Amino acid sequence: MSGRGLYVFAWWYCTLFVPRKLNIYTESTSKLYYYSILKYYSELKKGIIVENVSLRERKYAALKLRILDTFDKKLHGKSLSDITVKEVALELEISEKTFFNYFAHKHDVLIYFIELWSLEMQLLIEGVPPREALYRIFDRTAEMIGRNRQLFMEIVSSIALHGVPPKEIPITRAEKILRFGTDMEYQEGGFSELIIPLLRQMDIPKERHLSLYISLYNTCFATPLLMNMPEFGSLSDRYREQINEILKGTL
Repeated sequence: MSGRGLYVFAWWYCTLFVPRKLNIYTESTSKLYYYSILKYYSELKKGIIVENVSLRERKYAALKLRILDTFDKKLHGKSLSDITVKEVALELEISEKTFFNYFAHKHDVLIYFIELWSLEMQLLIEGVPPREALYRIFDRTAEMIGRNRQLFMEIVSSIALHGVPPKEIPITRAEKILRFGTDMEYQEGGFSELIIPLLRQMDIPKERHLSLYISLYNTCFATPLLMNMPEFGSLSDRYREQINEILKGTL
């Protein structure tokens, strides 16, 4: 039996057979078994795909993602303007020159985050009806803001000062695999590339698409600015209220 086959057998034995032998195979263990299957095959698929990517590509992608994650971590305690390329380079044990091989400016890290967010959303809504897709996009965005509000504020600030980013930072195949476990095709871009196609799938007159898009755009980026208001409640709930109001009268 191969090493991978032995691992599969051990995983199956420990997650299914042992609980039954010990008479602890309940509904909760059944659910655990089900989710362990999903996780295992996701990791197995990822491993198989990664094997088809060169080591050089994987190293490049891994460092690019580490740069992003380092900024993400540092933005929990300070603003982007207070984070220097030098301190990020020191933490990652790379030179500043190496950093600039990946990003021309530290603000480009925000663009990269938006691109990864867009890809994640496309994965999230694949095959989902348009209205439910909108809920999923806004729910996941609310989760992201809850994890790191400062990162979101930096994105809003950048858009306010410079407008929608004019350039895109393509995501390589290795980056998609390392981050999401897939090398699926995706539509480069940000909010508009996600939302407008969903509006087109709904039973909405074409002349209303732009006004609805603007309303959803404002909802996404303006609503979180009011989170400090008393009795604001859950951002996800507020998002859904606004979506329902905007789409009132549509299917």
